[in-house]
Amino acid sequence: MDETKMTVLVVDDDVDFLEQLKLQFEADGYAVLAAGTLEEATSLLEEHSPDVAVLDLMMENVDTGFTLAYRIKKKNPGIP
Repeated sequence: MDETKMTVLVVDDDVDFLEQLKLQFEADGYAVLAAGTLEEATSLLEEHSPDVAVLDLMMENVDTGFTLAYRIKKKNPGIP
C-alpha cells in the first residue's frame, strides 16, 4: 500500500460495482483497499487504517454494512 496516497476502503458484495469503484478511485489517485465481505473488510482493518470508507450497507445480511460501520467507528472514530 502506497503510504503517500490517501487510502480508501471500499466494501461491496457486488463484484462488478466493487471493481468499478476501485478503478475510479485509483484513477483519481487514491490507494484502494477493496473487500467483498464483512470478514474481508475486518481483516483489512486489522492491518490498515484507511482515510475514508465507502460501504455498501446491505450486503450478506441486511445489517452487515451497518455492523462494519460500527466496527470502523469504534476502532477509529476519525474515519468518515
